Amino acid sequence: MSLQKEQFNDAVAMKSNASINLADTAGLKRFSLTEPRVYVPVIALILFALVPLAVNEYYQNILNMILIFSIAGVSWNIFGGYARQVSIGHALFFGIGAYTSTLLLVKLNVSPWIGMLVGGIFSVIVGFVMGMSLMKLRGHYFAIATIVFSQVALLLVTKFRGFTGGAEGLSVPYMESFLMLQFSTKLPYFYIFLAFLVGMLFLVKKIERSRLGYYMVAMGQDDQAAKAVGVNIPRVKHIALAISAFTMSMVGTLYAQYMYFIEPKSVFDIPLSVEFAMVSIIGGLGTVMGPVIGAIVMKPFIEIAITITDWLGFSSVQGLNYFCTVLSWLSWLSYCPTV
Repeated sequence: MSLQKEQFNDAVAMKSNASINLADTAGLKRFSLTEPRVYVPVIALILFALVPLAVNEYYQNILNMILIFSIAGVSWNIFGGYARQVSIGHALFFGIGAYTSTLLLVKLNVSPWIGMLVGGIFSVIVGFVMGMSLMKLRGHYFAIATIVFSQVALLLVTKFRGFTGGAEGLSVPYMESFLMLQFSTKLPYFYIFLAFLVGMLFLVKKIERSRLGYYMVAMGQDDQAAKAVGVNIPRVKHIALAISAFTMSMVGTLYAQYMYFIEPKSVFDIPLSVEFAMVSIIGGLGTVMGPVIGAIVMKPFIEIAITITDWLGFSSVQGLNYFCTVLSWLSWLSYCPTV
C-alpha cells in the first residue's frame, strides 16, 4: 500500500510539473502567436469582444447574461465537474454574494468591490460548515442535501424583513461610477464580465494542471481508490468547495449590481442552482470551456422559449423552469457517480 501511495504521488508530481518543465525547455516558443492554440483563442476573444458594439441593448443584455452564467458555470464546475461533487444548492453562495454586497452598499455605503470580497469570505465559511455537515454523503444524497442549505438561506432572508427587505427584496441605489460598479449602459458591464470570465478560465486551467487538480479528478473518478493511494479526500473536498463558493459569491455580486434589484427567490431558489449545473452538464463536465459552451447554448434557448410562451399568451414561464429542472436532473443522473 505504501508503495502504491508513493507511485501515485510521484505520478501526480510529474504531471503537475510537466507544463512547467515544457515551458522551461521551449522558452518563449510557448507564447508564440504562430501556434493555433495561442492565436485561435485570442482571435475568438477579440471577435467576441466586438460583438456588443454591433447590436442593440436587448442583445447586449443576452450577451451579458451568457457571460454571467458562463462565470457561474465555471465556478460550479470546479466542485461539481472536476471533483464530481454534484451540488444543486450553489445558489446559496450566489445569494450570499448578492445580499452581502447589496446590504453593505445600502446600509454602510461600502463599494461593491469590497462587498464582493466580504461576501466571498462569508461564502467560504458557510461552505466549510456545509462541507463538514455533508462530508460523508455521496452521489444523489449529497446533491439533495445541498438543496437544504440554499432553501434555509432563502427562508432566513425572507423572515428577517427588517434587515434584508424580506420577500419584497432590495433595490440597489443608483450611483454611477466604476467604484460602485454601476453604469448607464450595458456595454461596460459586458467588458467587466468578460474580464472576470477570462480570469476564471485561467484560474481553472491553472488548477487543472496542478496537484490539486489531479487529486480532484482522481477523487471524482473513484474516491475510495484515491483514498487508498493517499489522497486526503476531506481536504481536497474542502479546498474545491472553498474555491467554488468564493468565485460563485463574486458572480452573485456582479448579478446584483447588474440587475439593480434582488429578492430571495431570484438568488437563492432551486431553478437557479439547476441552471448553474446545466451549463456545465450541457457543455461538458470537468472541462475548461464546457460551461461557456453550455451557457452559449442554454441562455438563447431560454430567451427563445420565453418569447414563444409570451407569443402564445402564457402569463408566466414557471412551466419552463420545471421543464429545465427535470431535463437537468435526467442529464445529471447519466453523469453522476453511482452511490
